[in-house]
Amino acid sequence: MVFYGPIYQFVLRMLLSALTLVYFIFLPIPLFIFNLYFVYISFIIFIIFHIIWWIQFRKKGISNQKIRLANWVDLITAGTAVIIDPNTIPPTMALILTAVMGNGIQHGLQNFIIVSKNAIYVCLISLPLHFLVCQQWPPYSFYFLFLYLISCGHYSSFLFQQIELVKKNAEEQAQRDELTGLMNRRAFIKSAQYLVSLHNRIRLPLVFIFADLDGFKKVNDSLGHAVGDQVLKFFGEISALNFRKTDVAARYGGDEFVVIMPQESPEKVAALAEKICKKVAETPLVFELHTISTTVSLGVATITPQPSVEKEVLIASADTALYAAKKKGRNQVSFYCI
Repeated sequence: MVFYGPIYQFVLRMLLSALTLVYFIFLPIPLFIFNLYFVYISFIIFIIFHIIWWIQFRKKGISNQKIRLANWVDLITAGTAVIIDPNTIPPTMALILTAVMGNGIQHGLQNFIIVSKNAIYVCLISLPLHFLVCQQWPPYSFYFLFLYLISCGHYSSFLFQQIELVKKNAEEQAQRDELTGLMNRRAFIKSAQYLVSLHNRIRLPLVFIFADLDGFKKVNDSLGHAVGDQVLKFFGEISALNFRKTDVAARYGGDEFVVIMPQESPEKVAALAEKICKKVAETPLVFELHTISTTVSLGVATITPQPSVEKEVLIASADTALYAAKKKGRNQVSFYCI
């Protein structure tokens, strides 16, 4: 999720526009084209636009189209300031860089790239026009300043990409169970809510699996939690190998695991559940001097296409099926149809 501070951005836009107005009012040299009336009118239009934009944002929220429009207004205004700036090296070039960094970083990496490209177009138009109005070639110091600003923009882009990468990794880690590598309970609940809502809207086929390792407490009590952790890791690896990338597999808590499989037939899920049950039972785990044979019980809940269902009902139904598998003697699969 990208951080967005609309109040701060709105106030900063107003302050920068006011600072630019003051800059033009107290220029020690006259404007080569237009006059202060043009500056006043541009300032008023800029302020009115952003006030209207702000009101629309408060009423209807943000959208990519509104963000793009605000970006272009900022860049065009900054480019216009560069064109009419009578100084040979226009300090108003900094406004273009500010528009790139402010708009881009505020709205995410993809928007940053788009605004950066648009800023290049604005520079290619505004800077030649500026020197055409000044009727002279760019001085030597301009090239240094221009390359410096380009370097600052590129460096900002690099840093922002690194920040996005760190943020993405942190978000992924926050959604993963550290021991098994599967989703954690919080991330699973969020994904399950989304998939159930899809089922209720478009009748997306869903199958829910609730798995519980048999006799896991005994392993922890007799051999210690370190060995118990290895058993959990083992089942996490089996889950990762057997379920699809489109399936939502998670460690629900303790030795309980849950999976939601969208767009899969109950028959295929049943075969897969039996395969996993058999795989766990037939794979002895060796830890130092101990050999452990463990089993798993699975409850499978399927939803018929007709009814809408709540996430809690789906979980409870799979839990009921799991309880039935335990009651029948464990190391097996039980089914429940909603």
